Amino acid sequence: MNSNPKTYLDQMVESEQGQLLKAALPYLPHAVRQSVSIYAKANELLNTIALFSSDAGNQQMQAASVCHTDPLDMLNDIRRYCSGNSRKQLDRINDIMAMAEMISLMNMDMPKEE
Repeated sequence: MNSNPKTYLDQMVESEQGQLLKAALPYLPHAVRQSVSIYAKANELLNTIALFSSDAGNQQMQAASVCHTDPLDMLNDIRRYCSGNSRKQLDRINDIMAMAEMISLMNMDMPKEE
């Protein structure tokens, strides 16, 4: 079981019916699994297209980007949806950015030579 939370987009485009179909896949006959899986994913694609085709959907997806977001906050938010190597890479980027910020703060505190 994957413990990563659903992204905001997934929450908006997935349906309960689609989740039920995907949960039932292991119990279906082998011959119909592919068709049911494609059907569930196609419905998600149609929901995604409908979401981005509407002004309300576009506004919902832009809500987070309207305000100024600190890159470190953004990385930490994205990190919740990652695991394994992706998470390690984000952690490295986060560490590098934090170190760069500390160096910048230290340089601001140093007296200027004339």
